[in-house]
Amino acid sequence: MKCLYLFTICLIFTQKLNAQYISKFQAVADIDYYNKALLEVHYNPYLYISEESYRKVTDSLKNSIADSVSVKSFTMVMSHLTSSIKDGHTMPTIVQQIFKSDFKKNIYFPLELVADKNYNVYLPVQNEQFHIPTGATITSINDLDMKSFYKKASSMIGGLSSYQKEMAINLIGSFLYLADVKPPFKVQYRYKKKENFITIQEGITLKECLAKALPQVNNQKFKFEVKENKIGYLAINTMEPDLKTYTAFFDSCFTALKSKRINTMVIDLRKNLGGNSQIADLLISYFNEKPYSLSGGRFWRVSQRYKDFLTAQGDTSNSYHKKENNSILDYRKCGPHEPMFVNNSLLFTGKVYLLTGPLTFSSANMLADGVKEYRMATVIGQPTGENTNDFGEGYLMELPNSKLKIQTTTTFDLGVDCNLNTSHVVIPDKKIEPSIKNKINKSDPVISYILKTVR
Repeated sequence: MKCLYLFTICLIFTQKLNAQYISKFQAVADIDYYNKALLEVHYNPYLYISEESYRKVTDSLKNSIADSVSVKSFTMVMSHLTSSIKDGHTMPTIVQQIFKSDFKKNIYFPLELVADKNYNVYLPVQNEQFHIPTGATITSINDLDMKSFYKKASSMIGGLSSYQKEMAINLIGSFLYLADVKPPFKVQYRYKKKENFITIQEGITLKECLAKALPQVNNQKFKFEVKENKIGYLAINTMEPDLKTYTAFFDSCFTALKSKRINTMVIDLRKNLGGNSQIADLLISYFNEKPYSLSGGRFWRVSQRYKDFLTAQGDTSNSYHKKENNSILDYRKCGPHEPMFVNNSLLFTGKVYLLTGPLTFSSANMLADGVKEYRMATVIGQPTGENTNDFGEGYLMELPNSKLKIQTTTTFDLGVDCNLNTSHVVIPDKKIEPSIKNKINKSDPVISYILKTVR
């Protein structure tokens, strides 16, 4: 079972705040602490970067730090370091306790933005009126060149390029905050070959900023609706370890399909960053009875740090505690198995589409991999944002001086094909790439295609 929460998004904390600046000595000590912990817990941080190259990145970042550095700036330094190992799970958590006093202030950039493949940034249709034309190219914010900044933000996220770009544009407000871009916001834009600017006096809260792109921040775990009386549309944005809640919701969805005699089901994973893979097994039970697999198993590094991490969470019975430190556990398990959940009275026998994109990640990527491999549904949309062979099983650490929370991984998980030597994402059966016009107008070519296909 893969259980890794990519982001710790919790906006209520009780701990006291720490200093907003640290010395260079403290910053370097934090980097050294992180590197030591990474080597102890991570399956192999040098899988995609050589040890020598990583050392050069580390030395370069240390040398870039002034005598004193703000914790905001140091968060960006750490983001550059964590992204260098190409593990999309390894990064500073989005919500950091040290910035708690700012969470509810209206200081975060209020506009949702979209981008093309060349790092050009545009304004899509907005719910609020900011007097900037829809489709305008945003060239700078407070004199910060947005094309360059978006490219820089993408480089501070690990993983595949498609995932980096999509995450960066979704988190652009958070990155602007770390870059100390605050209101009033002077927004320069280009529209119909003319340059213009507008000043936005006030921002929004952190929660509002994140929720614009990540609905799970507003506790929107899922939603269901019937579209044009032709398809059942089920969006699953996260997979939290709450079987009772998800079972009740899935029951209601598939009961509605049955009562309305809907024969086509669409399951949308395009904003699903993962969670607990048991929710994926539960969902599968509503449209599949045959043996399948979502994973080929894993390799798991054993460390005292992770044992202590498990103990702190109340997990003292895990067999992991008895394994030798610094060993690698081989938990490969290839081939299909009987379904985890059986005898579902709401089994759906109609057509099922599974929608994927560059934010289909972690356990959601596992779900897409298994569904495609065992032909349980037609996968449609864009390739997923993660290789089927990738890192997993999270570990969270706190740096001693800055108090930044950094998440990383402890396992290397294999895809359904159980081939250690492959490196590929889940490729849809039907690829549909949204154009920049689709993104600006928030039109969905995938749903449009399905609605036209279904009779």
